[in-house]
Amino acid sequence: MGIILLLLGLYYVDQPYPAVPEHSQFDIQLRFGPEGEILGFFNIGIWDRFGFGLSYGASNLIGAGNPDFYTHPGVQIRLVAIPEGLIFPLLIFGFDNQGYGPYNNARYQIRSKGLYGQLAKTLAGPGIAFVPSLGINYTFESDDGLNLFIGSKLQLGENTAILLEYDPNFNDPEDQNKGYLNAGLRIIFYEELFFELGIRDLLDNAGDNLQFNRMIKLGYEQTL
Repeated sequence: MGIILLLLGLYYVDQPYPAVPEHSQFDIQLRFGPEGEILGFFNIGIWDRFGFGLSYGASNLIGAGNPDFYTHPGVQIRLVAIPEGLIFPLLIFGFDNQGYGPYNNARYQIRSKGLYGQLAKTLAGPGIAFVPSLGINYTFESDDGLNLFIGSKLQLGENTAILLEYDPNFNDPEDQNKGYLNAGLRIIFYEELFFELGIRDLLDNAGDNLQFNRMIKLGYEQTL
């Protein structure tokens, strides 16, 4: 294909990236978001098609005032139902109850995915690869939690990836009915480390709560 596709990151920006760590492969991430939010993630491949992860953090951890630690840790489960073929796309089923932003009234400001299914296809050529995906999910942080999400990664060579995603965020009474459009730039070092800068809520869907904000990720990936 002319390019090595590294896992390096189990999310585009906020949306799940369509991949599962291989057996004994683990992924560690620190995410620094708006309102002093810091989130830590640890994911590991239990088998080649099954991954498990945990996350935990707090909002207002950086800045003035008392930190608001999340009520419970996040859990991430990923299962490859159908591996990607020459023609057929990858199909993943997953569960993720980690949302983003302050946690109030039994929900995050940006709701977690909950249960989801995701289709993806890798289109690669010399020095370039494009990984689009389409997912459907049901979040448990809403009475009517059915939703969709779209993600794409354009990898240029071995060290740079451009990320773009959109979540229409249906049936959420706390947004502006525009959906969440996010973009990111990921730089990969030594095939094990990455740095990512994300620009989130480009449509100002959150209004005065989290409007047009920045996020930084640091990640490390290795095999036991």
